[in-house]
Amino acid sequence: MQVATLFGCESGEGAPETSAPPAGSRCAILETGLYGSTQQNRRRRPRKRILRRNPTMRSLEVMFVISLIPLGLLSAAGESPPQNLHTLASKLKPLHKPMGEPKPGDWLSVRTEPGQTFKEYLRARPETITDARNKIYIQPMGQFSGAQERIVALTADFLGRYYGAKTEMRPNIPLSVIPKKARRIHPVLGGEQVLTTYILYEVLKPRLPKDAVAYIALTASDLWPGKGWNFVFGQASITDRVGVWSIHRNGDPEASAEEFRLCLLRTMKTAAHEVGHMLSMYHCTLYDCGMNGSNHREEADRRPVSLCPECIAKLWWATRVDPVARFRKLAEFCKTNDLKLEAEYYDKATKLLKAKEAKSDS
Repeated sequence: MQVATLFGCESGEGAPETSAPPAGSRCAILETGLYGSTQQNRRRRPRKRILRRNPTMRSLEVMFVISLIPLGLLSAAGESPPQNLHTLASKLKPLHKPMGEPKPGDWLSVRTEPGQTFKEYLRARPETITDARNKIYIQPMGQFSGAQERIVALTADFLGRYYGAKTEMRPNIPLSVIPKKARRIHPVLGGEQVLTTYILYEVLKPRLPKDAVAYIALTASDLWPGKGWNFVFGQASITDRVGVWSIHRNGDPEASAEEFRLCLLRTMKTAAHEVGHMLSMYHCTLYDCGMNGSNHREEADRRPVSLCPECIAKLWWATRVDPVARFRKLAEFCKTNDLKLEAEYYDKATKLLKAKEAKSDS
């Protein structure tokens, strides 16, 4: 069993028992924070591809992507389509603050990452949503309380709005499919954990739909990725389009309405962040952003779910989504679920882009 490219060996507040990677894996990308990867530090020089994309086809793809975005939003004279996207995203800068100095224990206090600009993202030939792969599948696994079931359903709704993709909830797979060899009792805290790599490659990969841009399992069970590790919040493979995340450590949504909202927001952040990795986005080091790496719960909780101007341009490019329509749908979701700060952000973002559109039309 191999993990050729790994996003999300996340240990969060619980540090790894050792620094060794999960047994039986080749960890090109290994995350040891709440959700963060050291891809920028560890990645090897990519091999040259034998088959290269035809430049003419690439131009046609660019034209198709841009044709789906209202022309009033992309009117900067003399700019190429990607430059137009970047210029449009820059209108959101008043809503974002540059990333400050990391606090002790934060992700960037213990790791050095170069980040990823929009231009670097384009040069990397990123994974994108296509006509053939345009759906995010949510795979519940195991038992959930009533409140946890609502968290899963709402997260699926949110992901569809966030990435402009179709989402589909698959029938629940019972944890009884996980054999004894892929389970353990936590050696210190007690409580059962299930092995993430078994879920990825023995449960999800054989069931991967052809039209899936991402196939995500969500479970209330605690997770661990193999020998030497304490626990993980989630793990995903960018090459195989499969991932698994746990809401086990996101709080108790049954406790109160406030706790429900907190659990929902934490689950939304993790899911949106990891699907971003599946679409080739690296960690952001420019702004406070949904694509920041996080090393512990407090750091993750202070990061936004929204993307900064540099990273939102990547999302627009990868998904072909209408920026204004996307912000409106996300604002609607956040208002419905009493996520006031997030709804306020998306309303302001909508107004900024609409002002750009109105100015272009005048």
